[in-house]
Amino acid sequence: MNVFNGLLLLLVIVLYGYLILVRRELVFVSKRRSTINVAVPLFAIGALFLATHEATSLNDQIRGWLGGLLIFSFFLDSKGLAKERIVTNAMDLKGVPYDEVNRVVLLANGKKTKLNFFRKGMRGPLLVFDAPVQEIVVFLAERLQEGTPIEVIVGEE
Repeated sequence: MNVFNGLLLLLVIVLYGYLILVRRELVFVSKRRSTINVAVPLFAIGALFLATHEATSLNDQIRGWLGGLLIFSFFLDSKGLAKERIVTNAMDLKGVPYDEVNRVVLLANGKKTKLNFFRKGMRGPLLVFDAPVQEIVVFLAERLQEGTPIEVIVGEE
C-alpha cells in the first residue's frame, strides 16, 4: 500500500468516526430524501465494481474500495436536533445554538413533523421528523430561550 492509500484510509477512518459521533449526539434525526437512498448505493456499487474489475494493481483496488466507502459515508451524514444545537449539516461543527433561534414553525402532517426555524431574520433549512409534534414541542420548549415563539400548524394528509 502506498502513501496516498494510507492517507485515504486514515481519512475514511476519521470521517466515519466523526459521523458516528455526530449521529449519536442527535436526539431527533431528520429523515433524508428518497433520491439519496437510491443514488448513493448506485454510485457506491459502481465504484466498487470498477475497483474490482477495472483495477490493474492492488493499490488501484484498495483505492477503489476506499472510494466506495467514502461514497457510503453519505448514509451516516445526518441532521436533526441535538441537546445543545440544531445540526443542519453533519460537517458543521457548531450547528445552530438554540439561543440564536428567533422563531420555530412546526407543521404536523399525520405521522410526519416538519420543522423550520428562523435565525437573524433568515430561514433555516427544513427538517422532517417521524416523531410526533408533541414530543418535538416539549423538547424545544426546554431548550429555546424563554419567549421564543413556537408556532404549530396542523395539516391534513
